[in-house]
Amino acid sequence: MSCVLGIDKGTTATKVVVFDALTGAALGASSRRTPVFHPRPDWHEEDMDQTFAAVVATIGEAVAAAGVAPDAIRAIGVSGHMGGLWALDGERRPVGPAIAWPDARAAALLEEWAAEGLTERVYRVSGNAAIPGVPLVLLAWLKRHDPARYARIETLFFAKDYINFRLTGEIATDESDLSFFPCDIRERRISGELMALAGIADMTARVAPVRRIGDTVGHLSDEAAALTGLAAGIPVVTGAGDAVAAAIGVGALQAGEAVTVIGTSFMNNLTMDFPQLEPANVGFLFLMPEGRWQRLMSNTGGGSLCLDWVLQAFGQKEYGPPDAAVWERIEKDVRATPPLPGGMLIHPYFGTSGMTAPRHEPAARGSVFGLGLTSSPAALVRAVMEGVALAMVDCYGALAADVTSIRITGGGARSAIWREICAAAVNRPLSLPEVEETGALGVAMLAAVAAGVQPDLATASARMVRVASTVDPDPALAARYADAYPLFRDLGADLAPLWKHRARLVQARAAKDMP
Repeated sequence: MSCVLGIDKGTTATKVVVFDALTGAALGASSRRTPVFHPRPDWHEEDMDQTFAAVVATIGEAVAAAGVAPDAIRAIGVSGHMGGLWALDGERRPVGPAIAWPDARAAALLEEWAAEGLTERVYRVSGNAAIPGVPLVLLAWLKRHDPARYARIETLFFAKDYINFRLTGEIATDESDLSFFPCDIRERRISGELMALAGIADMTARVAPVRRIGDTVGHLSDEAAALTGLAAGIPVVTGAGDAVAAAIGVGALQAGEAVTVIGTSFMNNLTMDFPQLEPANVGFLFLMPEGRWQRLMSNTGGGSLCLDWVLQAFGQKEYGPPDAAVWERIEKDVRATPPLPGGMLIHPYFGTSGMTAPRHEPAARGSVFGLGLTSSPAALVRAVMEGVALAMVDCYGALAADVTSIRITGGGARSAIWREICAAAVNRPLSLPEVEETGALGVAMLAAVAAGVQPDLATASARMVRVASTVDPDPALAARYADAYPLFRDLGADLAPLWKHRARLVQARAAKDMP
């Protein structure tokens, strides 16, 4: 049997899946939490050595779970969360801890840029709404606040690229991750204009060489083979940033095909055959294989992490620690809870990046409207699910482009009731892929092509991507959500200036605490 390995280095967890390289069947998987640190409010860091150690351990567990011989693995693909700051010095060692994309230390700098009109200029070139956790902003912040660390940077790349480097010894990135640097999105290359705009033109030459999505970066080194138990010399492909990898993994390769991902963040991604920048100054635009683009209307402030927080804060006494039986009870209770319980609405922006679509509100945070003494944990869980679904309406409604089909994936999409709520909110069918870890499958498909098991990506998609089920919208529930959506939308607009006020208070306190 020929197998390929898909590694999805996520924000909260690293997942490794062994796939049949011919059929796409998942043979074995493992997951470990990503070790993260929050040394100051709104900071989000990783120890890069610890991160790679977690990847190595997860690889061994996944291969063991698959029950295949290590030499059955023909190639490796790696997906990773995009943005952040992953840097090496001249000795090819980490320049301090990695800064991951949810980090908001540069929020005040971004507000300065916005006041000067610079964020609009960034968007016109890159198609990406600037958030605090992208390299362009973080590097400018670092140059101002930690110039000694800034001066040590010799190589700039991204989370998956660091994993590839440790696996092969080769330094490279790819088009999809470069999109979020950001780059010149029309020309598909690094933008010297934006680097100069941010005052970091000297960093242009330090960006890792950029390959096409799915190109072979290198081959598994003897050292990495000894660590992982895999055969030395197998190809390791560039892989792709997580949003692009997920689209590949559900087969959304053609214009008009969309994928909604209810993961740690909440992404609504549409494949396009031209670089659409409308609506202006919101969302993201990433490079896809074969000369296409992906328009992201996402709420990076929260998807399933919002649900995790509600369950931890309000559901532990009732449900206990999460396991399969607990999730069955939660689903049952949510299904028994009326829609829009007590008129409750939740804005699902619990993370540090706020709202990136349909408006750019980096200061946005979660809110609960309509909470009462009779509100139960199940009502709060349902309200989170509905808030995410109404944010999905927000995101697709802002696109001036045809959406021919929507696949839904991510950990949250494994909830049948959540899929039903989302289908009713957008009032259209949603297809669920058979494989849950679609990001891992997407890069595994690229690996299968690189290994010669699949002739090309289109063939790999036809053979390796399968739909498990499709949920149709319930007309009565769709009508309820259509009535509630204007209130959800208008509340968010009214809260915008208050979100900014809160951010200013937090930043003032943080400034006083800095050495």
